[in-house]
Amino acid sequence: MINTVRLNLRSFRNDDLHQVSETLGDPKVMAFSDDGALDHAACREWLRRAIQTATDHSLPLMLAICLKSDGRLIGYVSLANDPQRVSACEAELGFRLVHDCWGRGIATEAAQAMVVHATGLSGTKRIVAIVDPNNRQSVRVLQKIGMTYERDVMFEGYDYPDHRFSLELAAAAH
Repeated sequence: MINTVRLNLRSFRNDDLHQVSETLGDPKVMAFSDDGALDHAACREWLRRAIQTATDHSLPLMLAICLKSDGRLIGYVSLANDPQRVSACEAELGFRLVHDCWGRGIATEAAQAMVVHATGLSGTKRIVAIVDPNNRQSVRVLQKIGMTYERDVMFEGYDYPDHRFSLELAAAAH
């Protein structure tokens, strides 16, 4: 669907379950997730929902991040429009990578590709991301792609607020 210098971002397939479980079942990868590491059944359900987002011209959109060098699925990047988290003209960016691919600029490359893709989505004017402020690596990715801190967001059951970052797509297109 989307190609970058080092990555192919493609729709998920049923045969991706092993790699999805490897990623979403890893406590390091899921350290800042509400639910922590996912078990096999939860990964299967996650993959089922991801496969349903196979169209590239509407939201939500969840794409597998695959290395061009060997085709290995190493994570996901997504755009979502949950009305409890974002307004009608916004899309929420999300991403996760297998631990051995951290620190190589891959998340930044995938996130930037999704921002570019979002500029072509009808009605989407802003990209937002909601991140735990202690997740410094993800915060740095958001900063690298031009997103800026907007405000704190407090979710029910949390001990401290997440940070909301945003990027106007008109600014990203220039």
